[in-house]
Amino acid sequence: MQQRFIPRVLGPLAVCAALLGAASAVLPAWSKPSPDADRKTLTRERDSLKGQISDIRRDINRKEARLDAINTDLRKSEQAISRSSRTLKELSEQKKGVENQLSDLRREAAIVSEHVKDAEGTVALISRAQYMNTLRHPWQTVLMGGNPNDISRMTGMLRYMAREQDRTIDRLENRQKNIAEVTRKTNAKRTELAKIEKAEQDNRRQLEREKKSRETALTDLKKALDSQRARYEQLVKNDRELSNLIAGIDKRIAEAAKKEAARQLALKKEAEKRRREQKATARTEPPAIASPSLNFRSLRGKLLMPTRGTVAARFGQKRAGAAASLPWRGLLIRAKPGQSVVATAPGTVVFSDWMRGFGNLLILDHGSNYLSVYANNESLYKSVGDKVRQGETIASVGSSGGEDEPGLYFELRYKGKPFDPSRWLAR
Repeated sequence: MQQRFIPRVLGPLAVCAALLGAASAVLPAWSKPSPDADRKTLTRERDSLKGQISDIRRDINRKEARLDAINTDLRKSEQAISRSSRTLKELSEQKKGVENQLSDLRREAAIVSEHVKDAEGTVALISRAQYMNTLRHPWQTVLMGGNPNDISRMTGMLRYMAREQDRTIDRLENRQKNIAEVTRKTNAKRTELAKIEKAEQDNRRQLEREKKSRETALTDLKKALDSQRARYEQLVKNDRELSNLIAGIDKRIAEAAKKEAARQLALKKEAEKRRREQKATARTEPPAIASPSLNFRSLRGKLLMPTRGTVAARFGQKRAGAAASLPWRGLLIRAKPGQSVVATAPGTVVFSDWMRGFGNLLILDHGSNYLSVYANNESLYKSVGDKVRQGETIASVGSSGGEDEPGLYFELRYKGKPFDPSRWLAR
């Protein structure tokens, strides 16, 4: 309907502009119904056009509601993936602790076994000494110049030593039993952790599939909305042109000179509008940043790059497509999904949640009104109130928030206003 309509609008517009200029001076009174006939035709066309606009507006509203619903579902998916990644990380650390515990138990068991062998060897020696002592006759000891009581004392001493070694062996064997029991429980815990980890990995894969499906639906819906919005804007523009034309006929714009003056006025207004837009654009440029505090100024040129990757967009650079009027307010760093994101400087977590357009978002407060912003993460490893060191891992690279490619969006702000982080990062 739109392609069919445009030539019909431009045709009457051009014809009426030419005819009305000479209507009052040249045409007799009986020829004046022609503009009225044009007006009726254009009015019918405008009514039809308004019907189309209403239909498309309702459809756009439905799609925008659906877009909000998908964004909500996508937020839940990305938050769930973030929690799952955190759980898997914690499980991995627990498994590592269990393996270390098992390794310590194996070493201790080996040491205890050696001690048991040593004690058993000592018992054997004592038993042999006891046997040899029984073979000695008191008179033999006397004849050899010894004290016959030595045999009795030796017998008592060997008996005492044997009892002590028996007690030692009992203690070591009890320790072996305890080690075996702890090892059994630790192995059971390892098995349980492996099952939990597998279930969590399966859950993570399912969440990734759901996220992918929702991202596809979101992309398709955005394309459909963009197409419909473009059509809607064109129809609104056509309706505006029709309304202007009908208003012109109602006012009986009769002279070509008057039409030319109106055209010149419109051109002038358009030029003024462009100048106002240019001034407005200039006003939206980021203001100069006040001198930083001594604490933060000492970090100039020492801030860490939050992740490794390729800088795809820099501060102040124009965006592509429909958002060209909104320059980048930070750095867009393309990186591998799952790669570590670190704190550029020490600070406190003041925001750690999902936000539309930014996905899984984390914000650090560095004091003196300075903030650093980390957006589009796959997972958030820190919570609000956590203190972090410079270089500490706080998140992982992702494509949350509807991004097509994995990466990190990074900003620095002073009193809420973004400024160029490139000059503050270590070379």
